[in-house]
Formats: sequence, C-alpha cells, structure tokens
Amino acid sequence: MNKYYLILVFGGISFGTASIFIKLSGMTPSALAFFRFFVAGLILSLFSSINPRKILKYSLFGFLLALHMITFIISVYKTTIIDATVLVSTSPFFVILLSRFTKFKNTIKDVIGSIIGFLGVILINYPLEIGYLIGNVIAIISAFLIALYTTFLSNVNEEPLLLTSSIYLSSSIFTFPIFLIQGFGKVNEISILSLLGLIFLPTLIGHTSIIVASGKVKPQHIEIIGLLEPVSASILAVFIFNEIPTLFQIIGSALVLLAVLYILLSSSR
Repeated sequence: MNKYYLILVFGGISFGTASIFIKLSGMTPSALAFFRFFVAGLILSLFSSINPRKILKYSLFGFLLALHMITFIISVYKTTIIDATVLVSTSPFFVILLSRFTKFKNTIKDVIGSIIGFLGVILINYPLEIGYLIGNVIAIISAFLIALYTTFLSNVNEEPLLLTSSIYLSSSIFTFPIFLIQGFGKVNEISILSLLGLIFLPTLIGHTSIIVASGKVKPQHIEIIGLLEPVSASILAVFIFNEIPTLFQIIGSALVLLAVLYILLSSSR
C-alpha cells in the first residue's frame, strides 16, 4: 500500500480530536485559528526556514485554510460535534465536482467509494435537528472551502515542510486581524491545554498529512479518508461529553469505515 495513504489514515483519525479540543477550549474561533496556525507554522519552520516569498506565493491556500478553520470552529459552537464533523466531511463530494480542475480524474471506484461514504454521512446525521440549522449550514460551507483547498493544492509541487509552514503562517496572517477584534474568549488551564492539543494533533499531524500527500494521492481519496474524522470524533464524544451514538450513527460510521477501506484496497491494486 502507498505510504501516503497510511499517513492520511493517521491524519484522518487525528482530525477527530479537533472538534473535541474546540468544544473544551471555549476560546474564540479567531483565537483558536490564529494560534493554531501561527505556532504550528513556527514549529515546522524550524526544519525548513521562514520564506516570506513562499508565504506570499501560497497565500491563497492560507486564505482558504483560514476561512475553513474559522467556519468549522463556529459550526462546532453552533451545533453538535457529530453534526459539525459529519457535515464538514461532505467535502469529498465537492472535490469530485471540482476534479476537472486537477490532474486527477474520477474513476468508477472513486464514485463508488464516495457513494458509500455519503450514505454513511447521511445515516450518522439522521435525523437532522432543525435547531442546529445555522451551525449545520456553516459546516457545509466549511466543507466546500476545504474541498477548494485540497483541489488546488493537488496541483502544487513544493518541498512539503516549506509548503506546510508557509501555508500555516499565511493562514495566521489572515486570522490575526479577526483575533484582534474577537479577543481570546475563555482562558484557563483547560483552554490552553486544548489549544496545545489542537496544534499538535489535528494540525501538525492532520492538516500536515494532507499537504504531504497532495500530488501523490488523488484529492478525492484524501477527502474520502478524511471521513474518518466524524467516526473518531463520535467515539471520543461518548467518553468526554457523554454523547451516546444512535443506531443510525453506528451503522453510518461503519459505512464510512467501509468507504475508506474500499479506497485503501483499490489504491494498492
């Protein structure tokens, strides 16, 4: 099996911790986004150096990632963890629609894997709570933004660490003005530990796995494997927030895992 698929599996699982850390932190969306990308960018730049030209060159990616992150954090605050992570994971279907702009074209296996994953997403999110409608709509917007990000990123050929640090630092620049307006929000030991967890797990492992695999793996496959996020988030939510999954959520999670397994097996042939 292609090693980049294994990297993405670890990244997809780590994404599931993001909504947990966000919910626990109580910090403003812009504070979380700014410090998440600024600190992660600085850490990665220790291994690649800071290049202002590259930061400017990849500012579009930084802008899309910043918008995705802020909208995702808002959705976590406005709806349930399960709804937010499931709806943001509809991004594979946007990627398939956008695939004409990449060097990777859809195959019947991509469509089958997406359909299986999509059915899982529907079941996990059934029934949809109308009271969480605003948060759910924002989560779908966040899904479209990360789909744009992944699609455009697949056409970039750059040294992974330099690319990653440049995008993260660019994202922090875009989120900084909003942070100055919104401020920190809640600041205590739990919020600080949650922020550190957000930086090291879903950012340095999760988002970095996407950048490392871009150009080596179809963007459709990157987003389908990303469907592991709502599954791992739902499991964690059981123990941390006592959010017990329904039968539909269990069956839906199984379908998502099946879709990821199908993509992994088809990629090794």
